[in-house]
Amino acid sequence: MEPKTSKSYQEEVLRKYKREKGGEMRGYLAEPTRSQIRDACIYLFNRRKEKYDDYILNRFFQFKSDENKLREIQNFGDGRFRSIEKFLKGEVKKTSTKNINLISWLIDFHPRPYEEYSKSENSNFVQKITKQDTGAETPPKKPFTISEQPPPPLEKKKRRRLIITISIAFGATLLTIFALNNPFYDSNSPPYENQCMAWADTVYIKVDCDMQPFSEFGTKVEPLDASRLNNLKKVEVNMATTFFAEDGKPMIWYSKNKEGVIEFFTAPGLHPITGETLKKITPYIIETYVPVHIQQSDSFLKE
Repeated sequence: MEPKTSKSYQEEVLRKYKREKGGEMRGYLAEPTRSQIRDACIYLFNRRKEKYDDYILNRFFQFKSDENKLREIQNFGDGRFRSIEKFLKGEVKKTSTKNINLISWLIDFHPRPYEEYSKSENSNFVQKITKQDTGAETPPKKPFTISEQPPPPLEKKKRRRLIITISIAFGATLLTIFALNNPFYDSNSPPYENQCMAWADTVYIKVDCDMQPFSEFGTKVEPLDASRLNNLKKVEVNMATTFFAEDGKPMIWYSKNKEGVIEFFTAPGLHPITGETLKKITPYIIETYVPVHIQQSDSFLKE
């Protein structure tokens, strides 16, 4: 069995695309343009929602609002799909993980995203037993069930006690989830034992701690910090971005990389790659480094 790698993932996704020309989305993807790729995303947004599809879309589009995701896709500049267009047309031989994950969603490739693909069995090497091979059809496997018969009904008092117990457990679970996703959750609290995360282009994702010291993205494997995992993201900004809350507190932080390019983040703390402290956004940084118009990187204020 060949190992599952980023390279094999891209090869298998591209092979399916070339074989089916986009399958269900052939009308958009057979001869893809940047605007057609965006239109395909708009069409599928409310139609294709499998287990990890929200993760794929959030990572690519970097949604700012849960209520206006479709509108954000509609306003997403088609220039941002250039690298996907070139990859599908064979003009480049590889693309980023977030791009290939979006393609896998568009053409309904399984398993997706790459994080799931890398853990799956290699379907190309699974031996299929047929009637021709064995002389008889292989009966389908019967799904495993705990019991063929439904459990006997509980007495009224026991049933009430069970319902109360389940309700308490469910409530405790909801409170835990709320605490972990609360932006005011204490980031200095001790990390989750035996759980790790790593920086993946623009967000932190959970990874296996056994991958240490470095993840498949070439970034450091760190103990899981719920606050950074849920809140710290690298984003692209423009003059329409909300940089400050109503009380004047910053909502964007920044850092300048080695090439002198400003990178913007959604939470304070340390830069996930360099470890440098992120700085609060200021009016000077906005006027100097933020484009005036959406999708026009050279549209800066002139003196």
